[in-house]
Amino acid sequence: MDSLSQLVLGAATVEAVMGKKVGNRAIFWGAIGGTIPDLDVLFNPIMTDLQRMDLHRGFSHSLLFFVLFAPLMGWLVSKLHKGKWGTPRQWGWAMFLAFFTHAILDCFTTWGTQLFWPLQERVAWHTVFVADPLYTVPFLLIVIAVMFFKRTNAKRQFLNWTGIALSTGYLAVTVVNKTMVNSAAEEAFAAQNIQVEYYESRPTPLNSILWGITAKSGDGYYFGYYSLLDDQPAANIEFEFVPRNDELLDELRPSEDLDQMLFLTQGFYTVKKDENGIFLNDLRFGEPVTLDGRPEGFVFGHDVTKDQEGKVIFKSLPPPEPSAEEASEMIDVIWTRLKGI
Repeated sequence: MDSLSQLVLGAATVEAVMGKKVGNRAIFWGAIGGTIPDLDVLFNPIMTDLQRMDLHRGFSHSLLFFVLFAPLMGWLVSKLHKGKWGTPRQWGWAMFLAFFTHAILDCFTTWGTQLFWPLQERVAWHTVFVADPLYTVPFLLIVIAVMFFKRTNAKRQFLNWTGIALSTGYLAVTVVNKTMVNSAAEEAFAAQNIQVEYYESRPTPLNSILWGITAKSGDGYYFGYYSLLDDQPAANIEFEFVPRNDELLDELRPSEDLDQMLFLTQGFYTVKKDENGIFLNDLRFGEPVTLDGRPEGFVFGHDVTKDQEGKVIFKSLPPPEPSAEEASEMIDVIWTRLKGI
């Protein structure tokens, strides 16, 4: 999830367990605790693109990290306050909760979180876009309001728990939404006789109403969109097929780095080759731009080459920064489709 959401969640979590004792210090340290797991990005400048992808939401988002570093953080906070505002044990427990809730919130998104590191399994429930204002904005406003009440005021705790309840309830709604989308997708697959090996649904940017669907079938993928506000039968969902072109990777095999990159895509990738070389599209974060009829395009991808020693090298190509006009147009397209067919 985005940094602001994690900061707010951490602040509210530590406030819930320490606020009555330490007041706004709980919100301050909770915000820091909610941010710490994402500090793995500090290592980005010294790592390859593959290493960065592998590290992000890895050890720093694991139960092992929480168990090892929460007591250390608790001791440090208590030391800074000279033991006046909470014991190391109390702060250690609070930091553990800030770290843990950070990781759980990330599990609702698409990237994949190694909660059980060093096991390679990444948890990704695909129910929330990486930034969702319906989750963050009300929660943020409530946490800000909490800061204006005295720590002993019962309204402070009530308001804070209201924010936690509303944000958690919203996450529960996204799970229900995903269940309905999956049901619609499966109805469409059956009606259109699409033989699916596996599929995933995920919300489009900044909402949980319009969802993208990616389904592996044969030698490629079907892509489609479904809005919970659609009036048309789910069986009529329109799909576009894009070939996987996995054979284009044969010249790079065998390669442990290639295998690791494909593992990180969770089985959702396509390959292209042109005069510039081989390009690997990571389908977890974006589907072909079919909402407005434009040619296909993906959000994230990598140039793939071999160095002189035969090692496979990945160069991530982030999507271009849209102009204000292009961003506005994209929002209009999403909004129009979100309102349903």
